[in-house]
Amino acid sequence: MSYYHSLVRLNGGCLADFARGCDVLAAGGGGYAAATVPMTQVALDTQGPVDVVDLADLPSDGLVMPCAYLGSPAVWVERIGTGRESIAIRRQVEQHFGAEVVAMMCTEIGGSNGPASVALAANARLPLADADGMGRAFPGIEQVAMQIAGVHPGPSVLADDHDHVVLVQADTGDWLERLARSAVKAFGDTGVSAEYVMTVEQARESVVVGSISRALRIGRVLAGCAGTPVVTAVRRLAAEFSGICLMEGKVNLVSPLRTNAAPRFAANLRSTALLDGINGDDGRCLRVEVGHEYLAILEDGEVRATTPDIITLFDVYSGDVVSTDSLRYGQRVVVLALPCPEVWLQPAGLELVGPRAFGLDLDYHPLAAP
Repeated sequence: MSYYHSLVRLNGGCLADFARGCDVLAAGGGGYAAATVPMTQVALDTQGPVDVVDLADLPSDGLVMPCAYLGSPAVWVERIGTGRESIAIRRQVEQHFGAEVVAMMCTEIGGSNGPASVALAANARLPLADADGMGRAFPGIEQVAMQIAGVHPGPSVLADDHDHVVLVQADTGDWLERLARSAVKAFGDTGVSAEYVMTVEQARESVVVGSISRALRIGRVLAGCAGTPVVTAVRRLAAEFSGICLMEGKVNLVSPLRTNAAPRFAANLRSTALLDGINGDDGRCLRVEVGHEYLAILEDGEVRATTPDIITLFDVYSGDVVSTDSLRYGQRVVVLALPCPEVWLQPAGLELVGPRAFGLDLDYHPLAAP
């Protein structure tokens, strides 16, 4: 395709940095990016680099196809997919809409779907838009910027690694969530989905832009801090991306929480963790509200950070991101909070992904230094 200018070419040389940036943006959820890196490396080796493009350079009437792996991250350990599911999905999307798909888009930049989107784009022979639907990770299919912008969620096209394809029509994001996950369960609890398919003109006003570049920049900042203490690297990230390094601490408690919240997918997993400050933060204590992602940080009864801002914990010794399902007593961590994309600060955005959407009796609090 000759109608676009490549902002960057994603290849094996920058994959590790990109994956690390995706882990930071996952806010503790989304599955580890390392799980899909081998599949992505194979796709890049066989199909060549993937061009990352600006939506402004694409034809307005062409289609943008958001894609993501859907299902349990735990299943991906055994069934990582092939990255070729996007071929059948593209064929079905073009047949249904009667138009050409000119770019693929990552639905969820946070976690394993970040690198996976590169594999899907490579195999579908498509450039990858420098954008995504979240700017981080969220658990719900409908928790995307396209939902706020009024893009129709259906039809959703789903495929597994054996080229089984299902087309799901849904009028709302909630119904799409129910029906798509039923289809993926039939696939064996993992598959690739494309929903909120839109024209380039719609996408320019409906998505989070700059997501691919942002993840790559985060990874490169961390790579540039190699050999320094993790807390130093996290402070560098905070300075570069207008965030806050909240504390260096030890996990003193992780307690599952029973909640009376409605049994929504986004609110059905809750726990509370307590972190005691260490080194320069000795004497402080943070309370962390945990769901599929890290949801809120409180200190002395005051809210320090909440979803949709991005809360990420780093292991003090390895520098790796600590996911919500691997948080354990005794771990030493550094806590980072980064601002979320502006789209989530609209009333409709906070209703969809703010604290109360996840069962917390809290309002959103903008990030503020102590």
